[in-house]
Amino acid sequence: MSPTMDGCAVGIDPGERWVGVARAALDSTLALPVGTLDRSAGDAAMVQALRDLLGGEQVSALVIGVPFRGDGREDAQARAFREFGEELASALGATCVAQDERFSSHFDSQFSLEGTTDRGRKARSPGRRSVQRQRRDRERSHAAAAARILQRWLDSEEGSRAQARVDAEI
Repeated sequence: MSPTMDGCAVGIDPGERWVGVARAALDSTLALPVGTLDRSAGDAAMVQALRDLLGGEQVSALVIGVPFRGDGREDAQARAFREFGEELASALGATCVAQDERFSSHFDSQFSLEGTTDRGRKARSPGRRSVQRQRRDRERSHAAAAARILQRWLDSEEGSRAQARVDAEI
């Protein structure tokens, strides 16, 4: 089922505890990280937190990262994540789209500036980060993974067709 593009596209990177969130505006082909939600609060609280994070904006497509197996099939974890996405999309009035999320949580280290300061000097050991810094880093990594998932969908043929429908309606 193709999404009706009446709102933004939202990408989520589900985890056992944390859910990364990204969005792309109706007229955009660029996915941007938005934030991270705590899944332990429960499904109803998760839906409300997502609505709050998006500022009440309508969601047309919820693109959920599903960790397919190497051969492209779904295992129990992938099925659970897909079902979670379907329930979340239903609560938001959106269409759920499963997107392969393999490798979305891995950051290409050749582009990382971790370990240096803004002046190029060596930073303190990454093992001695404060609790607040660890939380911010975790939130950024989950949201960035969600943005990579959503961007893959936007760049895909299906995402391109959906964007063409949006352009035709405008």
